[in-house]
Amino acid sequence: MSVALLISFVSGGLAGGIVSVIFNRVFHWRALRTQFYPKLNNMYSAYVVRFNETPQGRGRYWVTVVGQNPKPEDEEFIDQRSVFIHDLIAFNELKEARKLRQAILDNAGREHVTPGILSKLDLQPEATALDECMKVLHQKLKLDQR
Repeated sequence: MSVALLISFVSGGLAGGIVSVIFNRVFHWRALRTQFYPKLNNMYSAYVVRFNETPQGRGRYWVTVVGQNPKPEDEEFIDQRSVFIHDLIAFNELKEARKLRQAILDNAGREHVTPGILSKLDLQPEATALDECMKVLHQKLKLDQR
């Protein structure tokens, strides 16, 4: 009788522990997404503003000329983008954050060589990745109630 009671107690405790761990992970991921959302929204807005700055679409490309500092109008965006990429590491437990970071780094790693220009980076793939990540967060945080 005491063995059955002991087995019942241990198995009940084990099941309760597993359920507790699962719920803790779910709530932890939700808290991370809640912290990540304002940072993602801020960066997404920066891309939207940059893309809509000029009718010629200058904002879509980031051009760096050899031997020259970035244009003054690009410096704020470049700094914000760098900080955002660095901050993504804090949200590495989230699949959508890892996917976004990889998309941004893959895009930055592509070769964009033109004679006399160090690089001409097309920011559209990054904007698309930001949009996809934003959609995932809206779904996971249940922000779009339709």
